[in-house]
Amino acid sequence: MPDPGPEADPDLPFTLEGGREILVATPEALRSRLQGLSDAWTSVAESPEEWTPWQVLAHLTHIEETDWIDRTQVILRHGPDRPFDPVDREAGFERFAGLSLSEVLDRFAGAREANLRTLDTLVGPDDLDRPGRHPEFGLVTLGQLLATWVVHDLNHTGQIVKTLAKRYADAVGPWRAFLPIVDAP
Repeated sequence: MPDPGPEADPDLPFTLEGGREILVATPEALRSRLQGLSDAWTSVAESPEEWTPWQVLAHLTHIEETDWIDRTQVILRHGPDRPFDPVDREAGFERFAGLSLSEVLDRFAGAREANLRTLDTLVGPDDLDRPGRHPEFGLVTLGQLLATWVVHDLNHTGQIVKTLAKRYADAVGPWRAFLPIVDAP
């Protein structure tokens, strides 16, 4: 790996092209991590307050179908005059109940592909500073919303990986000292 050097800024400014790199890759990353795993891996949470990998995927899929492009369109059409509709973070659990993990993965991938096509037609670099209104945070920009979409993917991908890793927290024995993921909050 190339050395980023002392000048490298870890806080990369958001760009549509940079954000798109992560957004395009997420469906396949989730598929490669989860496809074919048994329920013993995908239907168990690390604690009662946490989500299972299946629930994380259902959440991601629900939000993909109802949130990112809808909020983008609210900003583009109404600016800060109309706040975003609230989001039910757990609505996907019931909405996709009875679907297999594979079916939810397919649905997520299809929604993401459609959303990226829509994003490409709606938003250009000059739109990133356009303001909107979040019901809790107040004024936000379209760039912040789109950067959040990217980090939301990364956050939940990490959540899935952490949940899977914790299944073997005790099984790794003394190597646990070198595997901080199994003790991460």
